[in-house]
Amino acid sequence: MSKAAIISFTLLDFPNESELTGFLYLVEQRYEAHAAKLRAAGMTRFYVTRIFNKGDKFTIGNWLEYRDQDAFAKCDVIWKEYMSDLIKDVPQFAPKISSNRGIVMYDFTEAEEE
Repeated sequence: MSKAAIISFTLLDFPNESELTGFLYLVEQRYEAHAAKLRAAGMTRFYVTRIFNKGDKFTIGNWLEYRDQDAFAKCDVIWKEYMSDLIKDVPQFAPKISSNRGIVMYDFTEAEEE
């Protein structure tokens, strides 16, 4: 398995602000416990963002980073379990979902020490 950091960026386009607000409520109620499981499996960053440059669209972006391919695979199992439980417990939202995955090629977050 790759030792490169893996990122996942998912866009969720909601049909209206009410559904977006409902999703954010779900995030506030459930994601802290969910994120704790993901961190234990190798997730290193998890952002939920409101996309503001889409005009009058209602878009959320989820940005996740994983230590490596092994961590991504472990977290993928956790995500599948979470989504399976979510379908049973929570009314369905109707976002269009676009998922993107990538390997970090360069990281300019911190300056290299001289």
